[in-house]
Parts: sequence; structure tokens; C-alpha cells
Amino acid sequence: MDLINQFIENYKKKMNFYETAGRLAAGQLEAALQSSGIRAIVTFRAKHPGRLKNKVQRRNAKRPVPYKNMREIYEDIVDLSGVRVSLYFPGDREMANSLICDLFDILETKQFPEQSKPPTYNKRFSGYWANHYRARLREDGLEASQKRYASARIEIQVASVLMHAWSEVEHDLVYKPLQGTLSEEELAILDELNGLVLAGEIALERLQEAGNERIRSKDTTFGNQYELASYLYKYLSRNHLSPEDIDLRMGNVELLFRLISRLGLNGVRQVEPVLRSVKFEKDRRNISQQIIDQIITGNAKRYEVYQELRQNDYQTDPATAQAITGFFMQWIPLEDLLNRITYKNSPKKKGAFNINSLKRMNILDNDCLNQIVSLRKTRNVLIHDIETPEAASIEKQGEEARKLLEKLTVQFGQYQN
Repeated sequence: MDLINQFIENYKKKMNFYETAGRLAAGQLEAALQSSGIRAIVTFRAKHPGRLKNKVQRRNAKRPVPYKNMREIYEDIVDLSGVRVSLYFPGDREMANSLICDLFDILETKQFPEQSKPPTYNKRFSGYWANHYRARLREDGLEASQKRYASARIEIQVASVLMHAWSEVEHDLVYKPLQGTLSEEELAILDELNGLVLAGEIALERLQEAGNERIRSKDTTFGNQYELASYLYKYLSRNHLSPEDIDLRMGNVELLFRLISRLGLNGVRQVEPVLRSVKFEKDRRNISQQIIDQIITGNAKRYEVYQELRQNDYQTDPATAQAITGFFMQWIPLEDLLNRITYKNSPKKKGAFNINSLKRMNILDNDCLNQIVSLRKTRNVLIHDIETPEAASIEKQGEEARKLLEKLTVQFGQYQN
């Protein structure tokens, strides 16, 4: 008991560390869920010392050999820092799973229901449905002053809003009863409530599907990124990618929504032609980025709108901003010319040019093709990445784009009109 008391006193001193780790994880996860178009409520907490003491005492009593030191206790208790994701729609669990695996270093995953021990009551319903993750923050997603929080183990619980509410009641009554063990009648009522929650989850899934059907109408205008995300998931699963590929690579739907809203393309009728012209290549770009590329390709006004939206999210120093502007003054007309060259030689390839299509046409030499690949990589970094190269490097690439544009204008000037 003295060891457990010492552990609790030690934990109280470290509690702020675990609370901050949970806050950072929750912040990253909430932003990623929102930008991906997944409706959820994200909360975090550090384990309450009183509850922690009861848990450590219970676990110590069940161990073949009692805890020998505090290090053993810290290694055994995995939920000192916790994040809870309450999904509006239970059908989004798999999409949330892919996003979490992409965002954190996953140490362990558990899926419920699992039958690890016989229930104390003969249940009719299946109990708790959720995904649990033991994870760590990635250092590359943290600022220098936050790196130390990457050592904290964080438990992330993902379930529907309804399931979280029921599990909280069930857990506190069954595992932490204030007045003795629950009666058979009380357990039966909890089981009945579980059945109602499961029925409620089915209703939520039907509600989500009904909303998706409504959004598919040609006359639909998207009201927010959540409606756009639902439409994209369904469209792509029917026409292009497997659900697994979509879940992993959907990207920032919120930014895409803001762009199409500004450009007057915010509807099924306007977006579908764009989607039909995107090849959806399996490269570093996510799905939202590839759609954005198709929308803005070769169009200076659309590039300007997109860069304005991006600058609202990420600040750039004046020298770098000037270098970026100079690069795009050369790149955009070069990109437009390459689009036209591709379309003239292969009329089915409308929109953003594809480097493999240019290679197959056999009209550009290898040095020219390599230059285009290098310049397009720079363009993709400037358009989609958060960190940007040094201003001098951008200026050098801008000069290369200018020279290449002059060369191709002489060679393919007839395609400019």
C-alpha cells in the first residue's frame, strides 16, 4: 500500500504532463477529423488520482506477484492520458481508424466486442462496440518545445456518441458501484439499454445513408465539408478506389470545400465533371489534393484563390512569398501549355497533364521530361506541403521554368491558342 500511495503522489506531480499530451493528441485528431469530413466530438483527460488509485489497487490484487516498484506500475497502466472520439455516425469507425493509424504511432489496437471473460449476467446483447488504440504522438508533428510529449502513451477510444454514453453508465455502475453489487434486475435493465443503443446505432447508419442518397442528386449544393466528404466517399467507392484507399488518403476536404465554394463549383453538377477527369494516381498526393490540382491546373486566377486560402492557414515570410509568386508566374503558363500539348495529342486526356502520357507521346526529349518532373515536384511542395523550400531554391526553379517555357513555346507555339 505504501508503494501505491507513493505512486499516486508521484503521478500527481506528473499529471499536467499527461493532460498536456492528451490535449495535443486531441487537438491533432479533432483537426484531422474535421478536415476529413468526419463528424465527431473529441475530448481528453488525464486519469483522476482517486480513480487511478482504485484501479492500481484492483490490478495489484489480481497480480500473481504484487508491484515491486513504481516503474512496474507506470508500465502496467496505459490510460494515464486518454482521448475519446465520439462519432456522430458509427459507420465512420473505419474511416477514423485509418486516420488515427496515419496520424499516430500505434502501439496496440483492440476492437470490441471481445469476450475476454465470462459475463456476470446472461446478456442478450453484444455490449460495447468500439476501437481502442494505445498510441504515441509523432515527433515530426510536434513543435520543438513539445517533443517530450512524444514519450507519453495515450489511449484513444473511438465509438459512437450513443455507445460512449451507455458504456460510461455501465462502467460506473458495474465496476464502481457505490452501494454493493448490482441485482439481476439492474443488470437486465442495463442489457436492455444496450439493446436500445445498438438499435439507435442502426438508425444512425440508416440516417447517414439517407443523407448520402440525398447528396447524390445532380441539383445538390454542398452545405459544408461533411456533405462533400460523404459524396466523395460514395462517388469514389463506386467509380475508382477501394474503401481502404479512400480512407487512407482523403485529405483536407475542408480546404477543398472552401475552394469550390469560392469558385462557384459547390455542387454535384459542377464537381462530377472534375472527378471524371481525375486519374487518382497512387502517389504522395491525397485525394483532395488531386481534385484540387485538376480544378486549378493552368488557371492563374484559380491558383491565386487557392494560394489565398492556403495563406490563411499557413504564414510565409515576405522573401519566400515573393519567390513563390515568381515561380508560379512561370509555372502556370508552362503547365497550361503542357495540358494543351497532352490534349492535342490525346484528346481523352483533358485537364492536368500526366508525365507518363507525355512520355508515351514521344515528342519531348529525356532532359526536358526530367525538368518537368523536377518542376512539378516543386509545384506540388509549394501547393500542398506545409514546409516550403528556401527562397533561393524556389527562385532557381522559377528561372528553370521560364527557360523551359520559352523552349517549348518555340517548339509547340501552335498549341497555345
